[in-house]
Amino acid sequence: MYAVDKLLEDFIDYLNKQNQVMDQLSQWGQDKKELIILGQVKELDELIRQESTAINELQQLEEGRFKLQKQLADRWGRDVKDISAREILSRVRQNQPAFFDNLELAVNRLDFNLTRLRAINEHNNELLEDSLDYVGAIEASILGDKAGLYSSSGDQLDEKSINRKSLLDKKA
Repeated sequence: MYAVDKLLEDFIDYLNKQNQVMDQLSQWGQDKKELIILGQVKELDELIRQESTAINELQQLEEGRFKLQKQLADRWGRDVKDISAREILSRVRQNQPAFFDNLELAVNRLDFNLTRLRAINEHNNELLEDSLDYVGAIEASILGDKAGLYSSSGDQLDEKSINRKSLLDKKA
C-alpha cells in the first residue's frame, strides 16, 4: 500500500506545483491585459519572456505528473489513456481516503486554472487583434489606402497607375 500512497503524495504535489505556476500565469495574463491596453510594448515583451519560462516549467511538471499518472494506472491494472482525473478521484476515495480531500482540491483547482487561463488568453488575443487593427487603420490613414481598386464595371485596376493621396509628403 505504501507504494501507491507515495505515488499519490507525489501526484498531488505535482498538481499543486502546476497550480502555482498557473496562478502566476493568470496574474501575468491580467498584467498583460493592462499593458496591451496602455500600449506598453517593452514591458509586454518582458512579461512574455517571463511567461515563456513559466510555460517551460509547466511542461516539465506536466511530464512528471503524467509519469506518475501512468504509474498509478499500472498499479491499478489500467491503461493511462483510460484513466481520467475523475476516475483517479473515485479510486482514491475508495482505496486511499486519507488522500481524497487534497487530491480533489488540487484537481478542482487545476480545472479552474485551466478554464481561467483559457478565458484570459482569449481576451488578450482579442485585445491584441484590436490593437493591430487600430495600428493598421492609423497606418492606412497616414500612408494612404492599400486596399485594391476596382473600376465601375468591377475589374481590378492596376494600383501603380493610380496616384494615391497620403497625409505625409514623401518628397525630400
